[in-house]
Amino acid sequence: MTEQPERDLPRVIGCAVEGAPRAPGDYAARILGRSRRRRARTQALLAAAAVVLVVGGGAVAVQGASGGEPPVAADITPETTPSPTMTMPAPVAEVWPDAVHTIPTKLPNGRRGRPLTLIDDHTLLLETWQSFEKADALYSYDLASGQTRKITDIRTPEGAFASGYAVGEGRIIWKMIDGVHTSFWSAPLSGGQPTAVETDAPVKGRGGGLVVTGDKIAFSLLEGGVFTLPLKGGAVTPVEGAERHHILQWPWVGTPGEYTPNNEPSFEEILNVETRQTSKALVRLGEENVRCGVTACVGRRPGRSAFYRLRDGSRERDLPDSTLGLAYDRFMTVSVGPTRAQVLLDLATGRSGDLGLRPDTKGRTGNIQPGLNPYERLIAYELKGQYVIIDLAMIR
Repeated sequence: MTEQPERDLPRVIGCAVEGAPRAPGDYAARILGRSRRRRARTQALLAAAAVVLVVGGGAVAVQGASGGEPPVAADITPETTPSPTMTMPAPVAEVWPDAVHTIPTKLPNGRRGRPLTLIDDHTLLLETWQSFEKADALYSYDLASGQTRKITDIRTPEGAFASGYAVGEGRIIWKMIDGVHTSFWSAPLSGGQPTAVETDAPVKGRGGGLVVTGDKIAFSLLEGGVFTLPLKGGAVTPVEGAERHHILQWPWVGTPGEYTPNNEPSFEEILNVETRQTSKALVRLGEENVRCGVTACVGRRPGRSAFYRLRDGSRERDLPDSTLGLAYDRFMTVSVGPTRAQVLLDLATGRSGDLGLRPDTKGRTGNIQPGLNPYERLIAYELKGQYVIIDLAMIR
């Protein structure tokens, strides 16, 4: 029997997005290169990213973090319903002091660290690069003490790149993508040399979503298809009924995935691979940039006004203009005021915080675009020579 997944969730939280660009040639290639090879590499890199900081037509991809439980649905009305126009709020660190941290952009050894994921509520995983897209080491950073510890070196072969870091069972797992093949690597969180996760046959395709679930790795491919693999290595097993699907929020998988070159609704159909529940979201004629999560969808009507509603079409309401992304199934960014300053908006409570980004002297504006994975908890971006770290799971 097909059931709406929100019936199984005790809370319903509003979420919103002006759908991110989908076509790899228009989006990923614009960010990290124009060659066909670079587009392929960028798609896989962005599949693991939660935030893209765009400045003056260029961009830096800042990796996101999976972890913790996503907000669940609630049959309630937010404390404050966002209006089409908003006034500038206080800085995010003042609005949500328990959720916001600033850290140096460089490690004590002088290497530049890149935020990847949250290992736990107070520990950040950082990556250093030998050169562009060529990772060479992983570090932990204690958000409370500021202490840094090297976890492992990463050996990145020529023409390959590492991405999609996931944490579970005391280990870090990541993908190594080389052309159209994907391999998996593992290292203990306590420290030590990385080891390959052996597979019974080469994995043909570019790795997309990646999670650790119990003693297994679950992953999807950008070309479509969801699979599992023992954490210690072994047979790659296709997930039944998910031949075209992509990981949304495990155990939910869906199709189409994040990248929809022809502007198809993202994750219009979803499947719970454990319970076999399914849901197909309501999408009306002429709607664009429709992006769906487990409980809700956001997008734009033919008249370009933004909307939020549950997957079955109920509880539809308008959203502020200039929405740029969706994160943790609850947060979006909007532009406020004549300078179009970026604001993080919590649709569960209606509260918002100023991200601090302003146009530079040449009028170039930076945009934070969370939501390449709607259930990732980390937003990280550079501001005034430091990284701003926002743990969405700590926003109550």
